Parts: sequence; structure tokens; C-alpha cells
Amino acid sequence: MRFTIPQGSQYHSPGTVHVEADASSASYFIALGAIAATEAPVRIEGVGLDSIQGDIRFVDAAQAMGASVSGGPGWLEVRRGAWPLKAVTLDANHIPDAAMTLAVMALYATGTTRIGNIASWRVKETDRIAAMSAELRKLGAAVTEGADFIEVSAPHAWRAASIRTYDDHRIAMCLSLAAFNPLAPNGPPNGVPIRILDPQCVAKTFPDYFEALFSVVQPAADAVPVITIDGPTASGKGTLASTVAARLGWHQLDSGLLYRATALAARRLGVADTDEPGLAALAATLDLRFDGEQVWLGGMDVASELRLEQVGAMASRISALPTVREALNALQLSFRRLPGLVADGRDMGTVIFPRAALKVFLTASPAMRAERRHKQLISKGIPANIADLRADLEARDERDRNRLVAPLKPAQDAQLLDNSGLSIDESVAQVLDWWAERGPFRST
Repeated sequence: MRFTIPQGSQYHSPGTVHVEADASSASYFIALGAIAATEAPVRIEGVGLDSIQGDIRFVDAAQAMGASVSGGPGWLEVRRGAWPLKAVTLDANHIPDAAMTLAVMALYATGTTRIGNIASWRVKETDRIAAMSAELRKLGAAVTEGADFIEVSAPHAWRAASIRTYDDHRIAMCLSLAAFNPLAPNGPPNGVPIRILDPQCVAKTFPDYFEALFSVVQPAADAVPVITIDGPTASGKGTLASTVAARLGWHQLDSGLLYRATALAARRLGVADTDEPGLAALAATLDLRFDGEQVWLGGMDVASELRLEQVGAMASRISALPTVREALNALQLSFRRLPGLVADGRDMGTVIFPRAALKVFLTASPAMRAERRHKQLISKGIPANIADLRADLEARDERDRNRLVAPLKPAQDAQLLDNSGLSIDESVAQVLDWWAERGPFRST
């Protein structure tokens, strides 16, 4: 009920205090190693075999299913051992949170895995026995549930599924491992997609879980979905692309900024827009970084400078140069990262990502585009004349349409979207509808 500090006592710093990483959160990466680490192991730092946390005993359960685990003070390395994984019968009362991950590992095992003594699952963030049973069945698994147990057998035929998370961080994290279904012994060779609804619920304990997961997996390039949005200057590509990317939780590539950054760097260094070799060399070595609304060039935030009309005009001219475009191709392709990419520009769907799952060609009348650009400039305190802006836009259109390399035109399979009379919300809704129609989740 009390403790006493003797008079005259002093604090003494221990010098170093070790705070372990969360063993429960490590369970997802232990399972990942058991399922997918066939070449290099998954290394987990911050928690090791010396952990004082109860959930470190998940390692024993994973090893019983076939995982190969080594470790030491503050680290673990996990790789695939037995394959397929082996079904287990386990009293999981000592690891109730981490045991949820075993239910997903059972999708990759031979036989039926029984996880028992888990009545506490019923009174967690949600009724986890009922929730896990429902979501595992969506994938095609055979599931039996009881008051304090769940039994799971691997699917005979995997099914694409939208996974409800029930606002429960652990359901989102453990069921994300179902995305590795092409590796399952009876998995579909090309895989079936898994959609995690409300992925932000992981913020309760592991806000960057999906970023951490994506950092240790290497997808096939064509497996990362891409939506391209091409169109003429001032058609609203950037606004549409950034909003769609935000709605989907994907990355965005504003390819126009790459050409603008090249133009800005050239202007600073005195490289003429007719010096194709010099511009190409500059483009190939751009010190460029995107961070939200900020664009860093050579260590300086140049986001506002990139929107200057003279920079845009020079970017339009140099974008017609073949060697400059070639120099920037690799940089543009590097933006294709999990979970997906929305890329906007003038040749995203025709040249850079010709196999994109959805291609949109966005346009608006020259008068509307000039009016929008005028409002944008005036709002930033930059004087502008609508007539001059329209003439400049039409000149750029002509130049972009008639250049020899990657001329501005819709891809043959592009969806045409004239947004002259549409709000940004209406345009976004249309693109998202088109995307939904193309995926396996169109009925969800």
C-alpha cells in the first residue's frame, strides 16, 4: 500500500535503460518469415529470445508449426522451415493476442489447427472468435468455432476477399498475411487479392504496420496496381491524382514536377533549353525528394518555384527531348511501390505504365483551363491575364500533341473524362467507380 524513501536518498541514473519492442507486434513478422522467407530470413530487432514479455512464447507455437527461428538478446531471425506448415492443437491462454496470428498461419498448414482456451477473445475490441471465423471463411477456409476455441483448415480454393476489421487492429494486421496466398501449397498461382478495410485501425498499437510490412516484401512489378491520369496542361490532373491517391491510400507520381524540377535546375545552372545532352545529364542526377506538399531539390523546398509559369514553359519544351525523357524514365518507374500508385502526366498510360490497370485521359476546354489557371495564380498573388494564359495553354497543347517522342494522346484503352462541368468530388467519384469496376471487389 506504500513505500518509503529514506531521508537523504538520491537518484542514480542506470546509464542505459533497455525498452523492449512489442512481442505481440513481432508475431506478424515471425509468421511472415515462416510463410515467405525462403531466401533471406526476416530479421526482427528490439525483441529477442531473452524477452520478458509473455507473447514471446508465440515463437514456440510458430516453431511447432514449422518456422525456423534463431535469436539472441534483442533480435530474432525467422525463415521458412517445414513446408507446408504443420497444424497444431494449442492451449493459447498464455498468448491470447498473438494467437490470432496462428489462425492465419493455419491457412498455410496441412490439417486442422485448433486454438483453445481463448474465451478472452470474445471480450476484446470485438468478439474476435466470431470475427476471425467470418473473415477466414471469406477466404475459403473451413472454420469451426466454439465458446472458447477456433479450428481452422486451409482453403481448398482461395477466394478474393474484402476483410472487415471491426475497428480491431489485430484483425487487420494478422489477416494481411493472407495476401501471401500464392505461396500456399494449394494457393492460386497468380494469387487472389485481399482488401483490408479501414486499415488505419492499426494506429492503436502499430501506426506504420503496413509500411513496415511493405518494406520487407518484394512484389512483382506488375503486381503493384497503377492508375494513370494523363491530359493537357491545367486540366486538373494533379488535383485529381492527389485526391484519388489519398482516398486509396496509395503513392502519387506527379511526372510534370520531374520535368519542372529539371527545368528549374537548368535555369539555376544556366543550362539552355536547347542543350539536350546537358539537360539529360542533369535529369539523370536530380537530387529530388517528395515529402507531402514539399518538393526538395538540392536540399531546398522548391514547391512554390516549380509552379512558376516560366518554369512550366521550359518544362514543356524540354519534355519533347528524347534523351531527357529517357533519363527520367527510371526515376518515374521507381515510384511504383506498394500498395499502389496514381501517376499523372502526359504519357503515363501510353509510355511509362502501358499495362496500368486503369488509364484515365482528363481534359477540359481551353477556356475552362485558362480560367482555372488564372484563379490559381491570382490566389498566390501572381499577376496573370486570362487571354495570355489561354494562348500559352493552346501553344503547349499543340507542342505536346505534335512532338515526335511520346506525343500527348489518350491510350487506346483509356477512359475519357471531360471535367469542364464537374467538381473535383464528381471527378474523383467517377475514377473510383471505374477502378471498382475493374477489380475483384466490385460487388463489395
